[in-house]
Amino acid sequence: MNFFKLLKFRFSKLYIFLIIIFSILSAGLSITYPVIIGNIIDKIGITINLTKDFIILLLVFILLFVSNLLLNYFLSSYTSKLSKNLRNILFNKINSLPIPILEKFENGNIINLFSADIENIANGTIQSLSKIISGIFTIILATYIMLNLNVSLTIVLILLSILMFGISKFIVSHTNNMFSKRANLLANLNSYTEEIISGKKTFDNFNYQNIANKNFNKRNNELYKYGYKMQFYSSLTNPSTRFISNLSYIIIAMLGIIFCKNGTLTIGNVSTFLIYTNLFTRPFNEITSVFSEIQTAIASGKRIINFISTTSPIALPIENSKLLPNEQNYSIEFKNVYFSYTDKPFIQNFNLYIPNGKSIAIVGKTGSGKTTIINLLNRFYEINSGEILLNNINIQDININNLRQKIGMVLQDTQIFQGTIKENIAYGKPDATIEEIKNAAKLSFANSFIEKLPSGYDTYISSSDMLSEGQVQLLNIARIMLIKPPILILDEATSNIDLLTENLIKKAIFKLTENSTSIIIAHRLSTIKNCDLIVFIENGNIVEIGNHEELINKKGAYYNMYKSQFNIK
Repeated sequence: MNFFKLLKFRFSKLYIFLIIIFSILSAGLSITYPVIIGNIIDKIGITINLTKDFIILLLVFILLFVSNLLLNYFLSSYTSKLSKNLRNILFNKINSLPIPILEKFENGNIINLFSADIENIANGTIQSLSKIISGIFTIILATYIMLNLNVSLTIVLILLSILMFGISKFIVSHTNNMFSKRANLLANLNSYTEEIISGKKTFDNFNYQNIANKNFNKRNNELYKYGYKMQFYSSLTNPSTRFISNLSYIIIAMLGIIFCKNGTLTIGNVSTFLIYTNLFTRPFNEITSVFSEIQTAIASGKRIINFISTTSPIALPIENSKLLPNEQNYSIEFKNVYFSYTDKPFIQNFNLYIPNGKSIAIVGKTGSGKTTIINLLNRFYEINSGEILLNNINIQDININNLRQKIGMVLQDTQIFQGTIKENIAYGKPDATIEEIKNAAKLSFANSFIEKLPSGYDTYISSSDMLSEGQVQLLNIARIMLIKPPILILDEATSNIDLLTENLIKKAIFKLTENSTSIIIAHRLSTIKNCDLIVFIENGNIVEIGNHEELINKKGAYYNMYKSQFNIK
């Protein structure tokens, strides 16, 4: 994708056409009125009725006002629609990118694309284009009219304008890299700021403020260094060109007086020429002044193109893919599965079968691959080779949306979204009735604390900090209760929860797992004693498998972990 494709959306060509038309019309009307004023000046003192001339001049100014008004309207409409379109493109790209690809981008950089970069493109392209079109048309018409008035003065003015343009182009050419560098540094600073905000509790807990300040100041100072250089050098453009413009006005005025004395020009012609001096040099000032805006827009455009052009080696078929049959539960099978995050082998020749409606626990040390297994089942990551089957259907052939609709997850770090309690519970089923929502809350034992909130189910939650970890987890279980998925995954669902809330969660989980095919990951082995099957893995490989009694009697890896948790000698 190139930069100009970013500017396209529905009716964009019509908007651009109207912007060009009204830019040319405004330029043409701006060129017209100096001639009328010159004629009026020449007619002063002559017994001629000037009413008609003044009416024409008034009409020209009215038309100029209307054309500028319409031009600004279409400019504002275009930039607003362009911003909306770009935000949609970026958001759709985020939704389409698999997690491994999206993780390569810092959150702050992505947020910067939605804010500063879109703003730069919207303000620095079409509005600048309007000024350029209007400026070029003004220069052409003004040159034609001035040549008819006086060739010598026109040549002098053109030479001075070329000098003006050359100076501004020289300055701009030396600031190109600064604009690009500044954009990257700003995105980096925004990313670090977002990290500080999201990790405020951790920063405070470890007294990291001084180090964070040093890191922020380092980034901020580097941004300042490039920022002030960029601003300084780019700010030289306008003073330089305005100096040449003012010098042009003085030279034209002096030469005009000389020509007027010689009888070559009239006073009206000189007045007209002086107005054209400003009109002729103004486009050079405007065109050169928008170069910095255009450069910033192009730098932002490159960043957006780089993001939306990101390709994924992971194919997530939606069209022409299979849909799972609507059943109460499914069997799950991992067959000869290989997977690695890097070039270093991790999961190798992994084989596991989970019958319909059975519960299985996956245990092991931190980093052994427990969460990786469920990430592969959800296709958050793609296996390198092998197969994962649901009811003997390869998940690679299943519609990705349909696959994830069949899997309910209760994670350790549950996300609460901005909205009411009932909206959070109905996150997976937006059309759920209030009766269904309340019933799900009762089944998850969340109803008791919800009813104590200021507005009950209509209480607005802006962040998870407004609720305890246990309450957040009960809400998440209520979400799953509402959709009743045939496959249930519990990943450390009772971690960091007090014992009373843990008991409630255990009861809720028991209800959840009654009919679903369940995969439970837990460090607390007391929560998985009643599972149909327990799988102990190390380094992505199964080392033990069996029920609780079988593994205890075996006195292997599971037994040693169980013994250490319960202080068994």
